Amino acid sequence: MKDKKILNIIYVLFILGNLLLTPSLFVLDAYALIMGLIIINHIRWENGQELLYYFVLLFSVMDFTFNLPLFGRLNIYYLHIALFILIVWMLVSFLKKKPNLNPKQLTQNKYLLFLSIFIAYMVISLIWAESKGMAIKYMINYAIMICFMLVVFKFNSNQQKLKETLKILAYTLLPILIIGAIEMTGFRIMPVRNVFSDLGWYVKGPEYLKTIPEVFFYNPNNYGVYLIMAMTFILPFIVYNKNKGLNALFWLMQLGALLNLIFSTSRTAYIVMLLTMVGFMLFFFLMREREKFRKAVAVAMATIIVFYGLSFMPDLTLYYGKFNDTPLVNKLSLMAKKTVQPIAEFEEEGSTSERMTIIIDITKGVITQGHIQGFGVNNTGVYLKKVGNTHGIVNPHSLWFEILGDFGIGIFLYLIFIYLNLLWDLIKVYKESLKTNPYGLTSYTAMSLIAALGGFILTAFAPSSVISFPQMWLLYGLSAAIILRRKTFLQGSTSNHLE
Repeated sequence: MKDKKILNIIYVLFILGNLLLTPSLFVLDAYALIMGLIIINHIRWENGQELLYYFVLLFSVMDFTFNLPLFGRLNIYYLHIALFILIVWMLVSFLKKKPNLNPKQLTQNKYLLFLSIFIAYMVISLIWAESKGMAIKYMINYAIMICFMLVVFKFNSNQQKLKETLKILAYTLLPILIIGAIEMTGFRIMPVRNVFSDLGWYVKGPEYLKTIPEVFFYNPNNYGVYLIMAMTFILPFIVYNKNKGLNALFWLMQLGALLNLIFSTSRTAYIVMLLTMVGFMLFFFLMREREKFRKAVAVAMATIIVFYGLSFMPDLTLYYGKFNDTPLVNKLSLMAKKTVQPIAEFEEEGSTSERMTIIIDITKGVITQGHIQGFGVNNTGVYLKKVGNTHGIVNPHSLWFEILGDFGIGIFLYLIFIYLNLLWDLIKVYKESLKTNPYGLTSYTAMSLIAALGGFILTAFAPSSVISFPQMWLLYGLSAAIILRRKTFLQGSTSNHLE
């Protein structure tokens, strides 16, 4: 208890110090303060490393907005500071044990083997990367996110640890939805950097841009992806949990996430949200889980009805505009347009046209122009800049084509193989969990991860780049923890129900 009091004092002083450096971000610091005190006092942690891991989780949500300002725009993210300290701490503890490393473990674990080959290939790609500086900079980003993923894997060793991780994710989500709702009114309570402020659009207009919520994220597409991931954990919770009070709260979170999603104007996120809702119903139907199917239908249908119902409001036309401009989706819309422009045209302006042009350019560059090994880590942008037909946009805007461009056909196909293996192994864990406890934590988490990773196949096209997107690596770390520790999670599932 005494240790917690000292930790509380130290953390409060840390937040006050950060507030003095950036007084305009008092809401950000208030969020960090409240969430940090909750972690110290209401999350079960056994040692300093575990406590620091939970703070890494918190800082990963705040990402680039929570940083130590140096000068100009040069800042050090607190996520990186905390992660670096934790990794060094873990490494020292590991070496003190004088472990006997077995090379066979590398070949027997398909995920570890892929990660090792991927890292080795990334380093080798420096040889043919045209811009070595850009390549090295991105390699550092990869190193940070891979370390984050490994930390998530390390500290989710059983159901109790996983439960604490999920609690933190839920605690951090609720205030984000509230802040997003406030931003939807046009009141920017956190003057953090985002794409609209950097480009001066808040001053230039149009005025409705101020009502697009972004909270801790640089652009609305990134926020949209985060919201979709959140909804893939919210809906199953309502299906699994039998506590009416908690379920009422999660119904409100589902509605809050939906409203934030609509105002984010992320067309890809809209579409994936609808597909995810249908996917949940179909999955439970195919698994012949009648009770879960009925509950999933109730939540999904309520979500879809609210989504389409709000599209009738004239004031929300701007936010549904992109959605109704998509020909295929427009046919399903209650506010369908009679005439719709083509969704994308090669080399034309507009986000969809530019994305399509980028995909075609990368595919041609790798397959037909002799770059089957890729352009080198973070050098796809160099190639796109040379082609010069994407109107200044040089970010790949897709995990899949970023990997194809940077690392070539071999790694691209290998990634798809591993990703499908990840989904298939999660499905196997889910099916096994039904035999021990169909309403347990393992079953719930496996189901949520299947939905999140399945939806991410498409949402990975929304952000300009997802390599530094912590939530993606969080999913990988949690998935690996459940799959590689399958026996531990399944053995403990009989006595642990979702609460």
